[in-house]
Parts: sequence; C-alpha cells; structure tokens
Amino acid sequence: MPRSPLLTRAVMPVPAGATLPPSLNPDCLGCGPENEHGLRMQPSLEGDRVVADLHLVPWMAGGPGVAHGGALATFFDELMGYVAVVFRVPAVTARLEIDFLRPVLIGARVRGEAWLAHREGRRLLIEAAGMDANGEVCVEARSLYLAVGLDHFSEALAGLSQEQLARLGPFRAGEFYP
Repeated sequence: MPRSPLLTRAVMPVPAGATLPPSLNPDCLGCGPENEHGLRMQPSLEGDRVVADLHLVPWMAGGPGVAHGGALATFFDELMGYVAVVFRVPAVTARLEIDFLRPVLIGARVRGEAWLAHREGRRLLIEAAGMDANGEVCVEARSLYLAVGLDHFSEALAGLSQEQLARLGPFRAGEFYP
C-alpha cells in the first residue's frame, strides 16, 4: 500500500527582519549550550526555513548502529519549535508526528529543515524534513504547536532561583516575543 504523504510542503513566508536567538534557555535539552547531556543544536534561518545539523553520536543509539527514534524526535521537536520563535509566537508542542523513512546511522549527520506550513488562530502547523549526507530525505515530521501567553510558564518560572531567572534573559525580557 502506498504511503500517504505526511507533509503538505506549503511554506509560509518568514516575517521581514526575523532573527533567531542562539538559545532561549541555556539548560534546554535541544539547544542549551550549558546542557552537557543535550543536543546543543545551533539553528539558523535560511530563507523561510529554520535549519540545523545533528551529528549522531554513540549515546544516541537505538538498535545496533542506528539512531534512536527518540533522539531524532527531540531534534525535530526543537527544530520545529524554533519556527514558532521566528514568527515571534510563544508556543508549545501539542502533537508531534514522525515518519522514519529509512534507518539513520550512528556517525551520520542529519540536516534538518523546518517551516511554518499553516497558521489558524492559536494553531501552528509546522513541518520538517531531515536529509542525509546525500540529500536523501530520511525523516519527515510535522507538529501542531499551540500559541500560549508567557503566563503559561509562570508556575515553572516561580520555582527558579534568581540566578536561573537571569540566565533566561532574552525569553523573560520579551526580546523575542512581543
């Protein structure tokens, strides 16, 4: 039976002057530069897409010699989350779908690209694709993100020390969210 496509491949244009912070949270599992156990991804903006590379190291293994689906899911969730940041929308993942089209080997590099496919009110449909070194698509992902107010994080922020709060500078200062 033929596989039904996961992605629409529709791409909404990024707002003029859009930028990406290196990280909103230094301890973030996906992009936190201070998280020694994290992916430490470094996303960038290329046209209307957020892109980043993931080098699959041994601790990301699932089956023998292949990447764990959870490691790839974390990478794509983080990458797609940055699309919401580009659009200056605080948002959280409501649903994440991934199609693993072929095995991704440990030691390989995956180039991820993510984009906003559709927005309706609070709902952002964000899509992504991962390519191997030959440019072949090995992973497709899509997520439904829901826009939230910054008060969504107030309970979590209330439990942090002043030092921890200071390290969340751009997030708390409204530098990336209006």
